[in-house]
Amino acid sequence: MTTRNRLLGGALALALLPAAGWAQTTTLLSENFNELTPQLAVTSVGAFSAIDGSNVDLVGGGLFGYLCVAPTTIICVDLDGSGGKSQGMLQSNSAFTLVPGVDYYLSFDLIGSQRGNTASASVDFGPYSQTFTLASGDVSGGIISNELVTVSAPTTAFLTFSSNTPGNVGTLLDNVTLTSRRAAVPEPGTLGLAALGLLALGVRRKRG
Repeated sequence: MTTRNRLLGGALALALLPAAGWAQTTTLLSENFNELTPQLAVTSVGAFSAIDGSNVDLVGGGLFGYLCVAPTTIICVDLDGSGGKSQGMLQSNSAFTLVPGVDYYLSFDLIGSQRGNTASASVDFGPYSQTFTLASGDVSGGIISNELVTVSAPTTAFLTFSSNTPGNVGTLLDNVTLTSRRAAVPEPGTLGLAALGLLALGVRRKRG
């Protein structure tokens, strides 16, 4: 085999790599609340806000920090706040436009109240809607990792965590992430390489 044929063969092999199979992943939201100051009855919570007049409690450190047991860490959110409308509804500050052909992955840690009562919370994000009812010490039943969310038509959606438990002792939330992933579009250089590979294949066949 001549040097030219070896080079053309190498170009062909590279051109036929499944470039479109590679995925592009984007982080749309990542919030662990650790940058916030623990306090009771708050309405602004990092990438989220309490809506409909409700509030939540940010607990951690010397302010009921013992509640944030693993897998929650340092600071977590008690979805039942203190005083007023304490049954919290926590919503992302931004709406997300979900489009067909893109995979969205939702993760969060939702654990029991750690204070003796069973508590419930609902999570809504576009077509994803799930209610979790957790015993006080349940630290696994509300752990969601990379839950796949897809849509068949463009959809505008907020990510919302809502307490279903009246009072000031609710489920605890932490480590919320949302990512998107779509198939990569081949770059112009990749398309050119593919053309070169096909040309090489044609040359070799003609000479054969």
